Amino acid sequence: RAADRMAEEARMRAANASAPVLEKLGPKLDLIRKAAARSPQALLQHVFTAHPSKRDGESAPGDMSEGAMRKTLLKAIRCYHQDKNLVDDYGLEWHLLCREITKQLNAKLELYK
Repeated sequence: RAADRMAEEARMRAANASAPVLEKLGPKLDLIRKAAARSPQALLQHVFTAHPSKRDGESAPGDMSEGAMRKTLLKAIRCYHQDKNLVDDYGLEWHLLCREITKQLNAKLELYK
């Protein structure tokens, strides 16, 4: 029980810390959502242009054709996944931005299953 309570308290502290950061990220998140509403290609182009990966060796995918879109989305998800962009390494703002980018990429990936 104590471990559950401590984990719940940690989740609550994290939620309280992330709310102001998410509010600050609002305009960026709106642009990401608008790009996602246009097309998967527009989303990928916006994300890799406006928010280039901070991880070494990660770059914009070369092939954004309809036939290769599933693999391209998977590559982008691996690049921006929140577990690969830790708070300790890149800061809370980047971590939360990557989390929201990944949500949009996952939604587009569902179209290709």
